[in-house]
This record gives sequence, structure tokens and C-alpha cells, in this order.
Amino acid sequence: MSIKILSKDEFVPSTVTMVSNFNLSINPMTIARFLPVVHLFNKKTGKRLKLDSGTRTSISYYGFEGIIISVCYKKIRRGMRTGAMNNMVSMDLQYTGKNIHIKLSSNTITSVGTSDFKQGVEVFELMIRHINILNSNIRYLKNSTEEIVGNNLKWMLTNCVDETGFLISVNNMLKKIKSLPGETDLDTRILKTFTVYLDDFDRDCIEPYKEKITNFSQMSTSYEGVLECMRPSIFNSVYHIDLFNDMKNSPRIPLHKISPYLANKGFVVEFHNWTSEGVNICFDIEEEKRGLQHRNKEYRHRFTIHERGTIRQCSPTFKDESYKYYFGVIKQIERFFQEENISDEYKKYIKNTIE
Repeated sequence: MSIKILSKDEFVPSTVTMVSNFNLSINPMTIARFLPVVHLFNKKTGKRLKLDSGTRTSISYYGFEGIIISVCYKKIRRGMRTGAMNNMVSMDLQYTGKNIHIKLSSNTITSVGTSDFKQGVEVFELMIRHINILNSNIRYLKNSTEEIVGNNLKWMLTNCVDETGFLISVNNMLKKIKSLPGETDLDTRILKTFTVYLDDFDRDCIEPYKEKITNFSQMSTSYEGVLECMRPSIFNSVYHIDLFNDMKNSPRIPLHKISPYLANKGFVVEFHNWTSEGVNICFDIEEEKRGLQHRNKEYRHRFTIHERGTIRQCSPTFKDESYKYYFGVIKQIERFFQEENISDEYKKYIKNTIE
């Protein structure tokens, strides 16, 4: 019986959840209301793409790199996602061929769905750029004179309706701004800032759009300075592991035998075959977790060994430490199959065909 032992290069997590503190405190409501969202539409029907609340379907990657396609917080729903937590801002970022789920509080950022630590850091940096740009736009309005802001707002309120009596599309508004004469008192940066919120509303929601850009024109800056991430760290990494080289014809794992075997070897093991999905093993981590986001939390490497020869490993550490514990568990399972005296009853249990 051949146990498959992955090399460190082959040992790749399915998903990595990361967390970081901010150097400044931000206002989650400002982010939820005004961080620009790119709304996606069905090319054939023109209807908005929406993810039904409560569905198990995940959001796909739509080919537009680096854009935010949904922001949700409390009663605010902008973009694809229709359900979210109330205590944090939930966002979806399209990055490197994946949809990355982001959660924001006033002091922390969490990413779910990156492939490794490096990608997680890149996602944090990209989100920080989005937030800093928003704050820069708010500051630009605040530093402009009331007359300039008022003139640009008045122009936008007048020109946001097209010839059919509905809200103008983003593309058509950008064309209109581009066609403005060179000698104009209007500020195209302010006009483009107002334009990004057109898609937040259906075409017949003219007054809500006007109210939104009016409120935006009167915003105070969300924070002073430049927002940065401090000490990004891994909250959890999930690995899905196949034990055997030939999974199609692999035997079943005799959980009723392997659990006491591992316990006798000094492993902390739990197995209740009437309630548990498999044999559970835990190890305290060695990596030191710093920062407020890790305070009063217990971190462990957690393994669940399933009967059909798969393992789910959850490790809140960098890859080197995660692999060290993976390798130890796999080698001990390998020794089990080498050392165990396989009785006739055992041979029936691990029959070579999976039903």
C-alpha cells in the first residue's frame, strides 16, 4: 500500500485566510457608502449580476483585474453580494483569476481565498490603494472652494438624466465629460468622482443618485494621513490532502484502529464514530502571533483524517511549520500500515473498491 507523501513544493494550500491591523482608524460606514464598486451586468439581458443570499454558489472571476464588485455593510448592498455580516464591511475583490472576499473593521482587514501569504499581502496593498484613493477624492473636494464644488455638483445634477428621462449610463457620462470644451470652469476630476456612483442605482432612481452625490460633496475626510497595513499574518491555511497514490482504488482508512494507534504514539486524538466525520488531531502552533487581532485566541494545527483516504489540514502558520506537522502525521500513518497486523476482519474493512 503506497502512501503519497508530498514534497514541500507540492504542499500547497487551497485557501489562505489572512489578517492585518491598520496604522490608522477608518470609518467603515464611509467605506461601505462611497468606496467605488464596479457593477456587472448580463450582456444579453442587461440585468445586474447578483449572488442570491444564502446560496452556496461562490462568486466567479469575471476577467476584470483589481476591481471591487460588491460592498455590503448593515443595510447597505452595492454590487453582486446580497447578504453579509453587520459588524464588518464585506467586499469582493477580483484578483489574479480569483474572487477574494475581504472584511473590514475600523482597525483591521481580513482576506479569505488567497493562495498564499504573498498573494494575501498583495490583496491588502491593493485594497489599501482603493481606500486611499477614496480618501484622496474626499480630501480633494474638501480642499476645493465651495463655489467650485457647487458648480460641479450643479452641472452633474442637471446632466445625470439622459434624453429618455432616465439616469445616464457611466460610459455616456464619461463621453459627455470628455467632450467638454478645454476652456471650462468645471473640474473633470470632481465630475468623474461623481460619475462612479451612477451604477449604484437603477436607471429610474434619479433622486437617490442626486442625494448620494450631494452627500458625498459634503463629506469630511475619513482619516488623516496615508493608510497602511501593519504586520500581515496568517489566520488560517486549509490543505486538502490525498493519502494514497491511487485514490481511485485506495482502501478505506480503518478509523477505529488508527485512532487508538495514534493515541498510543502520543498524539492528541479525538474520534467518536457516531458523531465525528473522522479522526481529529491537534497540535499547538510554534509560531508566535503578535498584534491585537490575535489576542486571547488559541491557535492549533488541526487535522481531520477521513475514512476514504483524505485529510483536511487547517494550520494558522507559515508553510514551513505547516509542512513540518503534515509530514509528521503522514509518516506516522505510513508506519501504521507497515506495523499493523492486518487480520481477516481488517482486510474486509479496507476492501480495495470504494462503494
